[in-house]
Amino acid sequence: MEKREKVILVTGSTGFLGGAITQRLLVSGCKLRLLVRRRDTDSFQISSYRDSLIKELILGNELEKYSQDECGVVDEQLNNDKSLHELFINNVEVYEGDITTSSLGLEDHEYSKLCNEVDDVFHCAAVTHFEMQGDDEHVVVNIKGTENVLQFTNTGKQKRLHYISTAYVAGKQSGLIYEKEIVNKPLFNNEYERSKFVAEQLVIEYAKNNDIPYTIYRPGIIVGDSKTGATCKFDNLYLFVKVLFNIKNSFIKNKSDDLDNATVRVPGDPDALINLVPIDYVADAIVAILNKRESIGGIYHITNPNPPRLCELRDLVMALLEIKGMHVKIDRELEKQSLNTVEKLFLRQTKTYYSYLFSKLRFDDSSTQEILKDTDIICPAMTKELVAVLIDFAVSHNWGEENRTELQKI
Repeated sequence: MEKREKVILVTGSTGFLGGAITQRLLVSGCKLRLLVRRRDTDSFQISSYRDSLIKELILGNELEKYSQDECGVVDEQLNNDKSLHELFINNVEVYEGDITTSSLGLEDHEYSKLCNEVDDVFHCAAVTHFEMQGDDEHVVVNIKGTENVLQFTNTGKQKRLHYISTAYVAGKQSGLIYEKEIVNKPLFNNEYERSKFVAEQLVIEYAKNNDIPYTIYRPGIIVGDSKTGATCKFDNLYLFVKVLFNIKNSFIKNKSDDLDNATVRVPGDPDALINLVPIDYVADAIVAILNKRESIGGIYHITNPNPPRLCELRDLVMALLEIKGMHVKIDRELEKQSLNTVEKLFLRQTKTYYSYLFSKLRFDDSSTQEILKDTDIICPAMTKELVAVLIDFAVSHNWGEENRTELQKI
C-alpha cells in the first residue's frame, strides 16, 4: 500500500520564519495547505498577483541559496526532474482566510474539507511588532487567532498542533529559563510577550483537555541565514546596526573622515545577553524536532546556547562598519542623563528594543539538543564572519526598504 503524504496546514507562511518552515516542509515531501490573509478589496487580478508573490517568497526570493541547494536533494528524493517550483504547483494549495474569525474565515466547504484532510497544523501567524498599533491587535491576532486555530485542530479528524511561541514568554524573569510550562505569570516587557505567553498557555490547556497532540517551539531573536545573510525582516540587530551605519555616514559627510574623540552613548548593560539565532538554524531545528514522535507534548527552546554579550556585539559591529575613532559607550543610566542630538536619535529609533539591551536571560535548550544530537544541525556562533554576512546582506538590500511595498501586498 502506497504511503500517504502528510497534509499540513500552515498559518503565517508568508512571514519570515513561517516561510522558511514552509519551504523545508515542501522539500520533505509534505502536502501543504497555506492559510493567508484575505483582502476584501482583492480583484481576481490582484489575488493572482498575490499568489505569485507567495510562491516566490516561499520558494526563496529571500532564501535563494537554500532553494538552490535543496533542488538537488529534492531531485534525489523524488528521483525525477521536479524543481521546487513544480513541487509548489503540485503540492501546495493556498486558501484566503482570517485566523481572527470563526472557521478561520473560510467558506463552509473549505473549512470542512481542511478539517478532514489535514494531519498537522503549523501555527506561525502572529503580530510580532512590539508597538501598540490598535488597542486589541495583539489580543485579536495572537490570542483569539490561536483559539480559532485550536478549534480547527479539534474539528474533524485529530490533528497535531505545532505552535510557534517565543523564548521571551519568560518576560522579565532572570537567570536560566527551562524548557517547560511557565506556571507563574511573569511581568512582561511589551504586549507581544504577554500575548504570546497567554496564547502558549491556551495551547497547553486546550490541548491537554482535548487530547490534542502538540509541540511548542520557542525561538530566540531571529536573524538572517547564516550562510547568505538572507532575510526579509530587518528589525532587532539590524535596527541598531543601521543607526550606527547612518551615524557613521553622517559624520563622514559633515566632518570628512574625522571621527576622532567622538563618543556616542547608547542604552544597555554591557553584559546583557543578546540571544541571536540564524533563520536556517531555527527552521532546520524545528523541522527535525517535528519528525520525532517523542517531541509530542514537549516545549523546545530554539535558542543560541552561547549568546554574545552586548559589548561583544558592539565591538564586532564597530569593526565591521570600520568606524574608527568614534567610541560607542554602553550606558546603564543613559535615560537619566542629558543627551546630545545623535544620542537622542539613537534612543528614539531603538526604543522599542530598549528592555532587551538589559536582559540577562539564559535559555536552557537541553531537550532541543537531545533531539539534534544525531543530526548535523548546530547553532552557529555569532562570530565576526557571521555578523559580517548578516550586515553585508542588509546593506546590499538597503535594510529591506526595496522589498517592503511588495511584501505589504500579501
